[in-house]
Amino acid sequence: MKAWQRYAVYLLTGEWHIHTNYTDGENSVEEYCQKAVEMGVPLLVFSEHVRRSLDYDFHAFLGEVEAAKKKYPKLIILTGCEAKVLESGELDAAHETLSQCEIVLMAFHSFPRDTNKYLAALKVALANPLVSMWAHPGLFLARNNMVLGKAEIEEITDIACRNDVLIETNAKHEMPPHEWVQLMAGRCTFVRGSDVHSLNDLQLRNDGRALGSR
Repeated sequence: MKAWQRYAVYLLTGEWHIHTNYTDGENSVEEYCQKAVEMGVPLLVFSEHVRRSLDYDFHAFLGEVEAAKKKYPKLIILTGCEAKVLESGELDAAHETLSQCEIVLMAFHSFPRDTNKYLAALKVALANPLVSMWAHPGLFLARNNMVLGKAEIEEITDIACRNDVLIETNAKHEMPPHEWVQLMAGRCTFVRGSDVHSLNDLQLRNDGRALGSR
């Protein structure tokens, strides 16, 4: 069982994708927790960016998250990270880093503009037992004018389902594309993610941006 399954009731009411001032976010763990309590958000996942070579103190980040868990016992707080997918399908993060996280997001950032390589890497990443969620699915393709066919979308949906990988409905980037949602509905599990980088992003969460609203 993956960690997210214990909190499945909060998949569309929690905030599962947050970046702090340890990387490119504007606010601290403490500030996000205060705001979540104020707004009545039941669950937060601090999914900080990671790489194999980190330029910040990841242990300090984990320490702040653990301290917040004790300070806000009524708020469900999970440790997480977001790692980019490499051409091999492996994640650009050390196993030690990934294994310390309850929720691991995988995403495509820099990658060759090659659909076959993309699909091959995606299949490997989705089968990684440490991966919990596919962040902003389809964004890299859209930005690079790349398109997947119906059969390819159905295939990766089935792989995600078999491996209990959540498909993020990313409010910030409006991903996955509407046609993907139609094909995936009823076949995989969706999770809400606002790709939060500031308190303002958290405040602007659109409650109507859940599965099937677009």
